[in-house]
Amino acid sequence: IPLHKINREPRNYHEFVKTVTEAHNSLQRFLVLQKSGVQEVLKNNLNAAYYGEISLGTPLQNFSVVFDTGSSNLWVPSSSCYFSLACWNHHYYKRSKSSTYIKDDSPLSIAYGTGEVEGFLSTDTLTINTLKVANQTFGEITSMSRKPFREAKFDGILGLGYPSIATGHVVPPVYNMVNQKLIDRPIFSFYLNRNPKETPGGELIFGGINEERVQNDTLNNPIPISSQRYWQFRMDGVNTLTGGNWCENGCDAIADTGTSLIIGPPKDILGIFKTLKATVEGPFAAVDCKAVPTLPDIVFKINARSYTLEPEDYILRLDKGGVEICMLGFSTLSGNNIPWILGDVFLGKFYTVFDFGNNTVSFGQLK
Repeated sequence: IPLHKINREPRNYHEFVKTVTEAHNSLQRFLVLQKSGVQEVLKNNLNAAYYGEISLGTPLQNFSVVFDTGSSNLWVPSSSCYFSLACWNHHYYKRSKSSTYIKDDSPLSIAYGTGEVEGFLSTDTLTINTLKVANQTFGEITSMSRKPFREAKFDGILGLGYPSIATGHVVPPVYNMVNQKLIDRPIFSFYLNRNPKETPGGELIFGGINEERVQNDTLNNPIPISSQRYWQFRMDGVNTLTGGNWCENGCDAIADTGTSLIIGPPKDILGIFKTLKATVEGPFAAVDCKAVPTLPDIVFKINARSYTLEPEDYILRLDKGGVEICMLGFSTLSGNNIPWILGDVFLGKFYTVFDFGNNTVSFGQLK
């Protein structure tokens, strides 16, 4: 699948902050290919969202969707979405044009924190690359809030979380792929390309692993999922080799492809900002770009193994009126019991395999 560049380089500071702030607000929702390996190529949108193409119906109606491990429903705008401006600049599903459409009409409402979508359920054939999933139930959205959807570069969301968090008890697409024997193994794997100058922006493989991208012997540490809702597991700790320690005595963490940064509890994240001598602006922080080479590695200890981010992995280089800004890829949310959310800044360093047969997630070293 060919990809288009979405943003000029370097990325714009104000646009990035706006995009991430909207995504952040939506995160408060915790309180959205051939057998053994169809590659769904993902577009890298400002590193704040990776998305790819799917189709619904017969003949095919095409949509771009975020593949989101933090939610479990599939939805796209409906041709009945007359009154939401957010629908107008996106593709919408026309049930009258599909010979494989099956009526359902159960109401659907999903709240994402900054915004919400409402509509009803319908059933049709879902096509992802060469995979054809029969009788996939999805949301036809008739009303969506202006933020964050009006300016979103994607039409809808395809959730890759567990069925337990699916609104309306809808079977998520990956489970239908297994039930219909479209994929050999109950897994999907992500590669997210953190270099916005390169294409593709990344890839998602249903049912397999791209062994050309991962050092195979590094996928031998499957991390048990502690709660079959999100892709949540226990993390042993986060530290620098120069003395900073966070997530002491262990903490909960969630692997979330729908989040751009690494989110953590206020106490821990502010501790990281202080250790890195960063200038804090609200939930974000930046450092002097000249200091980047002197910053420490940050080590995530998970299942008795160390996963290390070097400074260039957790620094986002943005443009602010012709001046380069070095923003930290860490942020925090207000509230108590905030889990760590390992978004694209973390996931982009590794090859991630989500195994819903064995209920594990694995982080492999990229080649």
